[in-house]
Amino acid sequence: MHNEQTHPNIFHIHLDTQTPSIALHEKFHSELNFFAHHFSGHPAGRQHFEPTSHSSIKLFSKEDFERVWMAAVSLVEKETEVVGYMEGEFIPIDVAIPFKPVANFFPPHFSIERRTLSGAAGEEFRETEFHLVLDFDNSDQRVIDSLMDAGLYGALLNKEGYRAIVLTIQGHTRFIKPLIQEVRWYLGAVGGVRHCTIKEEVALKNQRFNMSVEALPEIINAIAYRKTW
Repeated sequence: MHNEQTHPNIFHIHLDTQTPSIALHEKFHSELNFFAHHFSGHPAGRQHFEPTSHSSIKLFSKEDFERVWMAAVSLVEKETEVVGYMEGEFIPIDVAIPFKPVANFFPPHFSIERRTLSGAAGEEFRETEFHLVLDFDNSDQRVIDSLMDAGLYGALLNKEGYRAIVLTIQGHTRFIKPLIQEVRWYLGAVGGVRHCTIKEEVALKNQRFNMSVEALPEIINAIAYRKTW
């Protein structure tokens, strides 16, 4: 079975804006070689945090990351009306989850309580996050729903040949690291997901513009684990 392509140990920079900000995104594309990959909504009835416009670049060395970040900051600082943020990340984990049919469905053994960032020292931005990307229309809907019921939030993203959902949670490293292992175990045990990858994105740098800390995506406040095997 073909697995999705993965790229661990590289860097990402994302420009996420709540305003359409067409001119700024076009500058990022033409001057810095970012690519546009805007989200296409979210599952109906679910809380969501996806930006209106999303542009990204993948970088393969710390030197290129620092160079592009500084150039991107220079472009952002010229803007006065854009609402959003920019984040620079390192990707320590990026793995594919092979498909297998669901033989015995069960929900995840964890439940996440979320909250907004406080804005206090160490809470102006998330420390890390993970993205669980999978085929929204051809994966088992029970698995997707149960992961969102457990506290992940999702956004839809059109990819080549299918529509993906990006299930995400952000927060402090002490929560995210063990949760990634739990999610990997769960998906390996229950199956049902196609075109699936899971990656951790550690925040190295960030810059907000005309956006409060409280308006950023929610983070983990606490996790309850239920071990029943």
